[in-house]
Amino acid sequence: MGDSSTIVETTPSVQQKKMEKALWFFRTGDLTAWNYAILALAFVALFLGIFVLVRSIFNNRKKKMIALYQKNANAALSVEADGKQAVVHLEKDTASQEDNLLKKEPQPGDITVQWKDGQITSLYTEVPEEDV
Repeated sequence: MGDSSTIVETTPSVQQKKMEKALWFFRTGDLTAWNYAILALAFVALFLGIFVLVRSIFNNRKKKMIALYQKNANAALSVEADGKQAVVHLEKDTASQEDNLLKKEPQPGDITVQWKDGQITSLYTEVPEEDV
């Protein structure tokens, strides 16, 4: 029985020693490396967040400036178009040609323009396809 009692007594003491060693290691282990690693990761995350924030701010400003520029360009084009009048000098070969243009029935796609002075002219003149 002496042999069996020594085996039973040594087993708990080995386990208890391992337990004490583990407790000592985890309680008194040097955690400075872990602390520095976490501190470095925190700074990296902080700088990454600031970088993303700054990029977002600049992109939003850029979008606003582009929209403002497009709005001003469209307004300038509309003001410019309102201020201009089309002046077209049409040279007429013969008076009979004008009579023929006015007397013919309108076809789909024909565009006629009535000017302020009362003249009615066709926007596009008939050109044979051979000439084009």
